Amino acid sequence: MSIRNLDRMFQPRSVAVIGASDNPQRIGTRVLANLVEAGFARDGGAIWPLNPKHQRLHDLPCYSRVAALPDAPDLAIVCSPPSTIPGLIAELGARGTRAAIVMTAGLENLRAGSRSLQQAMLEAAKPHLLRVLGPGSVGLQSPALGLNASFTHIAADPGKLAFVSQSGALGTAVLDWASLRGIGFSRFVAMGEGSDVDFGDLLDYLAGDADTEAILLCIEDVSSARKFMSAGRLAARGKPVIVLKVGRDPAPGADLVFDAAIRRAGMLRVHSTEDLFDAVETLARQRPQRGERLAVLTNGAGLGLIAADALACGGAQLAPLSAETLRLLRRADAPLANPVDLLADVPVERYTSAVEALLRETQADALLFLHAPTAMVPSSLIAAAVAPMMRSASKNVLSCWLGGRSAAAARQVFADAGLPTYDTPEKAVHGFLQIAQYRRNQELLMEVPARLPATAAPERAAAQALVTAALAAGRSELSDKDARALLAAYGIALATPQQAALTGATLAAARIQIGTDAVFGPVVFFGQGGIAAEVAADRAAGLPPLNMVLARDMVGRTRVARLLAQGQTDADADALCRTLVQVADMVADLPQLAELDLNPLLAIGGGVVALAARVQLAPVGRGRTLAIRPYPLELEQEIDWRGGRLLLRPIRPEDAPQHQVFFAALDPDDVRLRFFTAMRELPPAQLARLTQIDYDRAMAFIATRNSAGGEPETLGVVRAVADADNQSAEFAIIVRSDLKGQGLGYILFQKLIDYFRSQGTGEIIGDALAENLGVQKLVRHFGGVVLPHPEAGMVRLQLSLR
Repeated sequence: MSIRNLDRMFQPRSVAVIGASDNPQRIGTRVLANLVEAGFARDGGAIWPLNPKHQRLHDLPCYSRVAALPDAPDLAIVCSPPSTIPGLIAELGARGTRAAIVMTAGLENLRAGSRSLQQAMLEAAKPHLLRVLGPGSVGLQSPALGLNASFTHIAADPGKLAFVSQSGALGTAVLDWASLRGIGFSRFVAMGEGSDVDFGDLLDYLAGDADTEAILLCIEDVSSARKFMSAGRLAARGKPVIVLKVGRDPAPGADLVFDAAIRRAGMLRVHSTEDLFDAVETLARQRPQRGERLAVLTNGAGLGLIAADALACGGAQLAPLSAETLRLLRRADAPLANPVDLLADVPVERYTSAVEALLRETQADALLFLHAPTAMVPSSLIAAAVAPMMRSASKNVLSCWLGGRSAAAARQVFADAGLPTYDTPEKAVHGFLQIAQYRRNQELLMEVPARLPATAAPERAAAQALVTAALAAGRSELSDKDARALLAAYGIALATPQQAALTGATLAAARIQIGTDAVFGPVVFFGQGGIAAEVAADRAAGLPPLNMVLARDMVGRTRVARLLAQGQTDADADALCRTLVQVADMVADLPQLAELDLNPLLAIGGGVVALAARVQLAPVGRGRTLAIRPYPLELEQEIDWRGGRLLLRPIRPEDAPQHQVFFAALDPDDVRLRFFTAMRELPPAQLARLTQIDYDRAMAFIATRNSAGGEPETLGVVRAVADADNQSAEFAIIVRSDLKGQGLGYILFQKLIDYFRSQGTGEIIGDALAENLGVQKLVRHFGGVVLPHPEAGMVRLQLSLR
C-alpha cells in the first residue's frame, strides 16, 4: 500500500507526452491537444512532446528521446508501442521521473522473454519508485489545475467529487453524462488494468485530498482485498465513498460477499450510474439522521401513494404522527394522515404551516416534499416560502418538483438552498433509503460493541493439532467425532443423537456456513436453516473477524431475525450472534478450514446447538488470507510489574467500556497534554476510532490487569498510525494519572518500538506541547530527538528505527 509519488501524478509541474503526434488517429495526438486546451501551460506547467519525427507540435518544441528533455518530467504519459514500454519506463526512472500513465494496452498478454511486458514494466519501475497508472489507462484529470492528462473527448469541469473507474469507456461516458448536468470533479481517473496504482492506493490518496469531498468508484474487480478494505475503511471515516459494481460475478454468493465488504468498510453501494450521482446529491447535503421513518407532504394523493409504495419496497416506513402534530395540522386545516395530502388549490400559507408541523414531528426522521404544478399557485412561490424553513431544519428534507418548465424555478430555489431535489417520487424515496443505508454502514464502522460475556477462551492449540493430524492422515473431511471436538474447542455444541430426537417441537432454525471467496477470501454466511435452506435463498455474508455488533447486523439482514423475534428470547438471539463470532474466530485461527456447514442450528433456552455439522479441510494456499487482519493474538505479552502481573496487548473494539473508564480517571491536565484540548469525556465517534483500529496500518497497545472487583482495567495506552508508505508512524501515549512515574510509559513505548521496527517502519514521530516535558524525556531515553515545530508552543518528536 503506498501513495508514494502520487502527488507527482495528480499535481505535476511538467508533463512529457511520449508518442505525441499530429496524426488524428493516434492517441498521443488527442492527449497533447487535451493538455494544451485545458490550459496546463497557461497555469505554469511545462508540456514536452516527444517524437523523433517532429520538430514542433502544437507550437511546442518536440524532443527526440527522453535524454533530450530539458529536465525529468514529473509525469510521463506513454502512448508508444507495447515493446517499447519497459525500456521507456526504465529510462524515465533513471532520469528522475516518478509517475507515469501508460495508455498502451494489452501488455499482460505480450512476452518479453520469460516475462510478460507488464511484469517487465513493473520491474523497470520498481528501483526508481516510479508509480504507474495503467497499462490501458485512458488517463486522469485534475480540472482545477488545468490538467487533462487523458484522451477523453471531453474535459471535466472543476468540482469536489473524485471519480475513479477501471473501465475507460464507462469513465468517458460518465464524464459526458456529468458534463450535461453540470457536475464537476476534483479528480477524474480511468485506472485501466491497475497493475501498480490500484483502488487501495487511490482511496488512500483521495482520503487525504483536501480538494475532494466525496469519492465515487466504478469497480469491475478488486485485486488486493486487504489493501482495498483497509484504505476504504480509512477513507469512509472522513468522506462519503460510493461504489458502483460493474459486471456481477456469477459465482454463488460472490455478490453477497462484495456487498458485505462495502458495508463493512462504511461505504455505500449503488446499482446504476444514475444512482451514483443521485447518491452524491443526497449524501453531500445530508444531515445526521436517527432512523428510517419518513413524513411525506404532497399536493396529490397519487404522489403520496407512489412514495408510500416505494418506501415499503425499500424496507422503511411512514412516520407515525403524534398528537401534537395532528393538532398543528388540524389548526392548519390540513389532512391528519401521513402522507399529508394538501389540495391543489391551497394557498402558500397552508404549505408553510404543514411543513412547520412536520418538521417538529419527533417521530419523523426526515421529510419528503412532493409537488405537482397547478394553475392556482406557482411552484416558485411555494418553494420560496418553504425553502428557508427546510434549510434551517435539523432533519433531512428531500423534494420532488414534478413538471418541466413550470417547476424549473422551484427546483432552482431548492438547489440554491442546498436542498436535494429529484425528478420523480421514486427517486426521492430512493435518496432517503440511500441515507438510511449509508447511516447503517457508518454505524457499523463507528459503533462500539459491548464486551463479550465471559466465556472460556478457545482451545486454539488443540483445534490446530486436530486439523493438522487429519490432513497428515490424508483426510479432507472430519469425522463426526473430530467435528464435535473441533466445534467444542470454540464453545459450539453439536447435538447428541438423543438431543436431536427431541427437537421436533423447537422453534425456527438457522444456518451457518463458511466458504472462500475468490477475491475477499474466507467468508461467513448466515441464513435460514433446515431442509428449506437452499430453496429459501435467505442469506447474509460477513467478513471475519466478527464482533457482536457485526453479527447482529448479519442476522438482521435475514428473515431469521423476524422468526427469532416471534418466539425466542433476547438470550437466544445473543447466543446465535455469539456463535457467529465463535465461528469467525475459528476461521481466523485455522487457515486449513475450507468449508463448514452447521445446519440446522437452533437457538434454544439461551443457548445454541447444531444438529448437524460438515467440516471440510484443505492445505493452506492462495485465497485463504482474510480481507481484514484479525486481532493479533501473538502480540499479547504478560510481564511482572510492581509485584503483580500485567498484560500488554493490542486494543480491541470490546475494550471501549473500560477505555471510557480509563479516560474518566485521567487528570484534566493530562488530557489536555495528550489531546491538545480540554475534554471531559470521549465522544462516541472518537471512542470508536481509538478502540476500533485497523491492525494493518495502526497499532495500539494497552496495559491491563484485573481490578480488585475482578473486572479488567486499562492502566495506559500507546498507539501509532503508519503512513501508507510505512516510512513513519505517528505516536501518542498516556498513562493513568495515579500511576505516572512508575515506569509504565517506558514499558509501553518499548513495546511500540519493537512492533514497528519488526514491521520495517522507518521512524516514529509525534507532536507535543512544549510544556509536555515527560514525553520529551521518554523519546530522548530511547535515542530520539526533540525538534523545533513550525507551530508556536509545540515540539516535534522523532525516533529513527533503522
